[in-house]
Amino acid sequence: MGKFKKGIFLGGLFGAASMWLMTTTKGKHVRGQILDSATEMYGKLEKELKKTETYNKLTKARYTKLVKKYVDKYAVDSGLAAEAKKMVVTLLNSQWKNIRKQLK
Repeated sequence: MGKFKKGIFLGGLFGAASMWLMTTTKGKHVRGQILDSATEMYGKLEKELKKTETYNKLTKARYTKLVKKYVDKYAVDSGLAAEAKKMVVTLLNSQWKNIRKQLK
């Protein structure tokens, strides 16, 4: 499959998933759970990073690894589904600039 066709296919899947999350009652519930999980994990991650001595030298790559580690642990503890876990990781990784500002 060519890159263009693959992009069209994946874009369609993403669009369908986004539509489901936005319009259906169950989708709104799942979206709420994902956002609640991301918010809770962000707070825990920020506190944990502030405890470390090298937080001012934190790189984006190291932050990404820490996010994955904490979300994996959280997913096991709370029973978070694999797809929801991926979304939480994505949301937390997108907060790199914000957490960097807060740690300074």
